[in-house]
Amino acid sequence: MSKLKTMIMALIMLTSILSGCTSSDVSSDVTDLEQKINDLQQTNDNLSTQLETAEQNLELFNNLSSELQSSLTSINMTVDELNIQITQNGIMISNITNQRDSLQLDLDEAILSNSSIISELESQLELLNQQISQLNSNSTQLEDQLEDAMEEISDLTSSLNAIADQMSRIMYQTFTDVNGCPLSDPTQKIKIGHDNNANGQLTGNEIEMIVGNCAGNSGVVASIGNTGGYPRDADISQAVEMGGNIYFIADDGIHGTELWKSDGTLGGTMMVIDLTPAMCDTCTNMDTDIRELVAGDSHLFFAANTLNNGFPDPIRELFVSDGTESGTEMVKDLFDCPTSTGDITIDYRGVNSLVAIPGSSYGTQGQDRVIFSGFSCSMESWSCNGEEPWISDGTLSGTLEVDNIRVGDTSMTTADGQGALIDIIGSQPRSFFQSGETIYFTADDNESGREIWKFDLIQTSSTGGVMIKDIKTGSSDSFDIGMAVEFTQFGEDVYFAADDGITGVELWKTDGTTSGTILVRNVDLNANSSNPKHLTVVGDDLYFTANDGVHGTELWKSNGTSVGTEIHSDISEGSNSSNPKDLIAFSNNLYFVAHNGSKNVVMATMGSTTIAFNPMGLNITNPSVGTIFSDSIYFTANEGLFQINLISIHPGANPILFIVPVDLHAWNEAPEILVATDNEIDSENILFLTNDFNNNPDSRYLFYHWDNSYSNLHYV
Repeated sequence: MSKLKTMIMALIMLTSILSGCTSSDVSSDVTDLEQKINDLQQTNDNLSTQLETAEQNLELFNNLSSELQSSLTSINMTVDELNIQITQNGIMISNITNQRDSLQLDLDEAILSNSSIISELESQLELLNQQISQLNSNSTQLEDQLEDAMEEISDLTSSLNAIADQMSRIMYQTFTDVNGCPLSDPTQKIKIGHDNNANGQLTGNEIEMIVGNCAGNSGVVASIGNTGGYPRDADISQAVEMGGNIYFIADDGIHGTELWKSDGTLGGTMMVIDLTPAMCDTCTNMDTDIRELVAGDSHLFFAANTLNNGFPDPIRELFVSDGTESGTEMVKDLFDCPTSTGDITIDYRGVNSLVAIPGSSYGTQGQDRVIFSGFSCSMESWSCNGEEPWISDGTLSGTLEVDNIRVGDTSMTTADGQGALIDIIGSQPRSFFQSGETIYFTADDNESGREIWKFDLIQTSSTGGVMIKDIKTGSSDSFDIGMAVEFTQFGEDVYFAADDGITGVELWKTDGTTSGTILVRNVDLNANSSNPKHLTVVGDDLYFTANDGVHGTELWKSNGTSVGTEIHSDISEGSNSSNPKDLIAFSNNLYFVAHNGSKNVVMATMGSTTIAFNPMGLNITNPSVGTIFSDSIYFTANEGLFQINLISIHPGANPILFIVPVDLHAWNEAPEILVATDNEIDSENILFLTNDFNNNPDSRYLFYHWDNSYSNLHYV
């Protein structure tokens, strides 16, 4: 019991221990000190809450022990009563036996004297024998009850001893959490549990809970390689989120460019696999050319080069990973041909245009798929289909060509002297987009030019591709292969920008049928292209940017009809362009960056009103909206990482929190937001890259920002 009280005293001690922890060097800046005081006060409040919880747990232990002790006392009283009853039964049996023996003597004398009382004596004797038998039976039952009671006493005693043993093993330990926090914020915490090994240390399953949280609210995640003792520029890119972890591509200076993962802590940041290891101990480790990393519910897909006789193959193939080294492998070697044979040259670098289709998006949780453009070529079978649409579930048998859209027209002489007709180009499908169980994309069949196509995600044949409409009739292209098409779901239709050869590049929509694929509105009536971009749905409207030839490139909106498509805001008045970008929707508002005539600012639409934000009166430069997560929008500028709470926003409000200040103006390089995720640090985390002005301003580091307002009690 005293150990429990000691544990509670440890929790009280934690207040002073954690209060001395800081996430960075002490600053004389008053604002920083006030923030630290607020953080320490919050930590103290959290610890007070945990102290109350610990006291409640102690009270539960005491109540349980009292109940067991009460039960033991009650059973002991029962045993005493049973012993008394057994003794009384023995006395009664002895008395009745004496009476019976006396009657037997009387009976014997009566028989000798032939007395008339023989019959009466025999009846009395029979009655006494019955009473003796009943008392013997009662005694047996009482002895059985006594045995059961003794067993229960033994069990209760064992339980009390076990509780006492567990209570004697309860202990706490303070420790510096290095692996469980970012590299730059190792933090004092307390672990509480049972010292089952009786070695004075809490490890593994002995730990029941950890009290405390990582200091501050941002920090360097891990040193992915270092230069001069500081984290080096690991060339981090292509971050995606899956299962609470961040997966990304990085170079630690040892293994070359490879696949990594992180949960925002030092211990949770590691390389997943080295796909192209060094050929010898003294050889230089080669980079793996990883491209287009995408994530489903439980599987990653990416394009990467393979090793061919110990050297990287220049052609990238499809890979799948579950986030572990053993679960990362090449799916299929599609291209097994030389890229140049005599007069034939194939311009192909590997699978591309990857789009992950999470299993949860079409009702089969866990059955992730990926759509991609791949080139199937085999010298062994003398087949070469060019780039065509493919679908894969990450297995060899589940990797299928959707359709061979473009028919081969290139002659090749085979080794046996026979000729073969091959395709060295293919339809080159691009811009895959999922709408329910339908996949939209653009492709060139060598007859109609690059047009809009579709196929069924649950398709069962290898001829599943269907051209929806030849928008720009003839062999001309409605889409530019070098420009990604922004397919966007709005209501029942899919919206996009296309060129019909008459109106220029304008806003179109399709329901998947030829007749249902129509021009929404010719925004620029001068036969020039208005070039709709940044298509974003907000409530009942589709927002986009366009240039009508009068107002410059400004913010437009549409309800899906020609008459309902109109300019929303002429932010930079006249023919000047505000060039809105980074459009993000939240609730019924739109957030974006635009030029107001003097500088780029973060703005929002609220109905017909457009407002601008001015974070803390700062003259921010180079803002870029990154992501919306939880109830906040995060954006970066040369001055740091910013957060806008979107719940309390209203016209005239200025709800911007300056959460990660950095001085990058000299390099004109703002922090780069990579992705947001959920994990054990907290439910609100932003992973971003930034420079360290003090230590190594020429390198980009991997940082985490998290909200430290959550409970600091973590059950293991």
